[in-house]
Amino acid sequence: MYDLETHIAEVYDRFETQTEDIEFIRKGIAAFGRLRILEPFCGTGRILIPLALDGHELVGLDQSKSMLARARMKIGQLPPVVQARIQLIEEDAIADDWPAGFDLVILAGNCFYELATPEEQEGTIRAAAQSLKPGGLVYIDNDHMEGGLDPTWQEPGVSMAFPTAICEDGTRLSSSLETVWFDASRRLVRIRRRIQVRRADQSTFEREYIQQKHPVSAMEVQTWLETYGFQIEGRFGDHDGSDYSDDAPRAIFWARK
Repeated sequence: MYDLETHIAEVYDRFETQTEDIEFIRKGIAAFGRLRILEPFCGTGRILIPLALDGHELVGLDQSKSMLARARMKIGQLPPVVQARIQLIEEDAIADDWPAGFDLVILAGNCFYELATPEEQEGTIRAAAQSLKPGGLVYIDNDHMEGGLDPTWQEPGVSMAFPTAICEDGTRLSSSLETVWFDASRRLVRIRRRIQVRRADQSTFEREYIQQKHPVSAMEVQTWLETYGFQIEGRFGDHDGSDYSDDAPRAIFWARK
């Protein structure tokens, strides 16, 4: 979606401003000194940049040219010593190999919701195991749905959605989504997204595409971690550090290779 129109990255930065997960990660790694960190699905650098400012070495992967361009713009405003700690790589985190030799891999920011199937989600954990040094950590943090497919994911009808906003140059983005198919037993949903763009000169165009989603469960994540040799060191239900429960809003894992 993010490369359908370059303004989407601007709107993403406007709405995705939360820092609770960044502070949670900082607390989790505070005792380990400077780390070499890989963040697949890094987007515009919301998580990556603060950790580089802390002194860590960061490598970010993303397949979106627009998101990486905005990340580079923000990185270019940092002190040179911080810029030198950041490397961005344009690649498909599902199809391409990840670099290796990391102390920490971050799979956060609801990145699993950008993936169409549980097999793709599992593949990121397999790739994380290959990218980590022995004893390295993986941090996984996504919205959580346990049990069956929530009824709200099965409802018909069209609703407004991200990205809907007016950009700095006057470009207007209007977006909607509609569930067009679901398989409750497999927890799969296909959504039709429509994005209309009206530029400042009043010219318009529209884009439409189908996106499939699989709301991940904590039990799936735990099984995948164990399959690829990880020892789970912490499981939480929110960024306050509350214990995980089946009705927790998030499924957050710290696990060691």
